[in-house]
Amino acid sequence: MGGLRPTRRRALLWRRGVQVLFLAIILWIGVRFALFVEAARHGAAVAFPRPPGVEAFLPISGMLGLRHWLATGELNAIHPAAVVLFLVAVATALLARRAFCAWVCPVGTLSEGLARVGKRLVGRNLILPRRLDVALRGLKYLLLGFFLWIVFVLPARALAPFLDGDYHRVADVKMYLFFRELGPGGLAVVVGLVGGSLFVRHLWCRYCCPYGALLGLIALVSPNRIRRDPDQCAGCRACTDACPQLLPVHDRLTIRSAECTACQSCVDACPAPATLAFGLRRRRAAPWVVAVALVGCFVVGIGVARRTGHWQSAVTTAEYVARLPWIHQVDHVGAALGGEMASVKPADTP
Repeated sequence: MGGLRPTRRRALLWRRGVQVLFLAIILWIGVRFALFVEAARHGAAVAFPRPPGVEAFLPISGMLGLRHWLATGELNAIHPAAVVLFLVAVATALLARRAFCAWVCPVGTLSEGLARVGKRLVGRNLILPRRLDVALRGLKYLLLGFFLWIVFVLPARALAPFLDGDYHRVADVKMYLFFRELGPGGLAVVVGLVGGSLFVRHLWCRYCCPYGALLGLIALVSPNRIRRDPDQCAGCRACTDACPQLLPVHDRLTIRSAECTACQSCVDACPAPATLAFGLRRRRAAPWVVAVALVGCFVVGIGVARRTGHWQSAVTTAEYVARLPWIHQVDHVGAALGGEMASVKPADTP
């Protein structure tokens, strides 16, 4: 067994770099989209086009668009970036498990920061009893099931009418206004999640996020994972203690769990050289390789989409300007889905 060494936290440095990069991009997109919407709503001159990257926050649109694409061979032009970014996220799960959650997602970055603040305030983060922890983790899979039901309950014949319909054309603005005009109930939920995240690490990500649940299930088929060499292991349990997902790394040869986010905190914490690494059985990936792979997925995916004309929405700035003054009169998505299903029911009924 090799001698013990001080931890060097290489993975953390690379992960922090990727987190800062994507957080800066998301903030830039958010500010530009907010300025675009407010200008369009109030009849002011719109100085720049709507940023397509905002469609990253329309995962249901992305899944509906993907379903329509697979059924018809055509990518719907209303929110094509939602489909592209959803597929990019799936690609990251196949390459690097749930690294999207720990390296890319701004909610994950915020949650991690809140946990650090909470730990400084009270000295530690709260770990829930195992039975309660397992039960609460099931919530995100229930939410995932609900959203998948929404995606697949819509009859195939109604996909195009819904995707081209009034609600979907302004779904991005409806999402923005939901948070901008947050009511007392929604505000209480947000405050509760933020406050809870100070004390329970990754509260939203661990227990509530359906997107993370989906990526975790997809990641189960990824050949890349954390692997432990028992011949090099010092048995100190530093890896298990460092794991934010509370996985028993010290007791496993490979980490197959859908909860693993490939953050590599365990790798950084291990004092024994070559004991832990992320990657294939015979080919291990350094943290910088994971960072480059994640950024590369987005660069390639967005680049191909732009090159093929599947990035910008077909909804023009002029159409946004015309629609947004009456945005609150557009039916809620549930009503819109119901209307589309009703419109095809006679034709679908024997």
